Amino acid sequence: MGRILDFIENVTIVLSEPRDWKMTRTGKQTIYRGKFLVFDYRGKIRYRIQGRIVQQRTKSSEVYIFDPPGFVKNHRHGSCLQLLRPNDNWFKLHFEYPAKDFAGAYTYVEHLLTEALINEEI
Repeated sequence: MGRILDFIENVTIVLSEPRDWKMTRTGKQTIYRGKFLVFDYRGKIRYRIQGRIVQQRTKSSEVYIFDPPGFVKNHRHGSCLQLLRPNDNWFKLHFEYPAKDFAGAYTYVEHLLTEALINEEI
């Protein structure tokens, strides 16, 4: 039974975490580093935007995006991006309803980025 549960847990991790994202556990938090994919209306990858998702054990996910393109800043949720430090290119994305886990945060951000690009192209 234990082997079956281990298999299910490993499959869940593979399905919920993109392979090009690296995970680091430190104390009570897990930090994911990788690139968000931005798709055009045909489904082709147009951009890869460096990001970080920090998951606290008992809190919601925090999302950080490095140097978001102009089309993201012009999006209706562009005002949800907050510059972390002056003269820095890291922005924190604020959610009205924060994601509870990596998969939810990752999916939301890729959707937001893709929607921003498609709206810019229309």
